[in-house]
Amino acid sequence: MMLKVSDLHVYYGAIHAVKGISLEVNEGEIVTLIGANGAGKSTVLQTISGLLRPRTGSITFLDDDITALVPHKRVERGLAQVPEGRRIFLSLTVAENLEMGAYTQRGADTSVGMERAFTLFPRLKERRKQVAGTLSGGEQQMLAMGRALMSSPKLLMLDEPSMGLAPILVEQIFSNIVDMNADGTTILLVEQNAQMALSIAGRAYVLETGQIVMQGEAAELSDNEQVKRAYLGG
Repeated sequence: MMLKVSDLHVYYGAIHAVKGISLEVNEGEIVTLIGANGAGKSTVLQTISGLLRPRTGSITFLDDDITALVPHKRVERGLAQVPEGRRIFLSLTVAENLEMGAYTQRGADTSVGMERAFTLFPRLKERRKQVAGTLSGGEQQMLAMGRALMSSPKLLMLDEPSMGLAPILVEQIFSNIVDMNADGTTILLVEQNAQMALSIAGRAYVLETGQIVMQGEAAELSDNEQVKRAYLGG
């Protein structure tokens, strides 16, 4: 097992945002967390990546307890996150952004990671000298994912990668996610576009008000009447 989250409780002050969540991600999987805005999806990812501290519960990654580990040490161990809103360095070029993603790879040759990013995202190679702030929304999302890949993650967490993108670009980004997974990266995906997320994931968890209310094979959940009504417009 690559990632195990056990009985996680997270608070924002007095607000109990995540209420006893447990989940698992196995090597090679695409696992998705779906749910409405405010369900706690992003909070779960930020806690796994170390940006938030849980009140109680544990996080195990590759058989090591990382609950108290600082974020950059988690990246060094192979756990990376593409944040909601992309958060690329707008004034730097595409190539400079990618190089920033390799900051934990001390002394490593970044050309291998760069070539991998360019292979997965050919558009970035065409734009390598372009300032990131001038890219389209879809290109910026590709850059955010490419930057995360520069740390050679074993598990890549994606927070709302389709947010704000036109439908044709959403399809492209999800195709990229499938390609990254096929290239050897395990994926934990948080996504409000439940239909697209369930179409590429193997397993899924459904979050409501900070709790997992349903879990199982993604194909089965996409056929579940309750899931259809709540998240798929069925």
